[in-house]
Amino acid sequence: MPLLLLSALYCHRHHQPLPSSKPLPVIPGYYPHYHQPLSPDHPLQPQISVLRQDIEANENLLRQLVRQRYDVKSPLEFRFSYAGLDSANSRLIIRYFAPDAQPHELAGWQVQLVYRLPKLTLDSIYVWAVPLE
Repeated sequence: MPLLLLSALYCHRHHQPLPSSKPLPVIPGYYPHYHQPLSPDHPLQPQISVLRQDIEANENLLRQLVRQRYDVKSPLEFRFSYAGLDSANSRLIIRYFAPDAQPHELAGWQVQLVYRLPKLTLDSIYVWAVPLE
């Protein structure tokens, strides 16, 4: 499953054991818990940079996640939005957003990758069609 690839890439680079073969949950909607965007000088930024490189090198996986759940015909060009910390649940959230080229009802699509801290293990992925507000 493609979701394991993101985690496997990170684990391979950092010599961590690969995740179990059980599929990660891909959840429609957005991460439901409070999280605060991290500042550019936050201590997790070097690890986030490594995760982002892996994710962005495999951006097709983000497109697949959206297209598996939504009937999207237009091109999806994802951009990094932010990395946020849910300190209450020990989670790091990395958000990517692809704007709708012709927004009528939707602003675009977001993918939030949720990593469990402190080992930065990919825990779940949220995919959402973001409405215009």
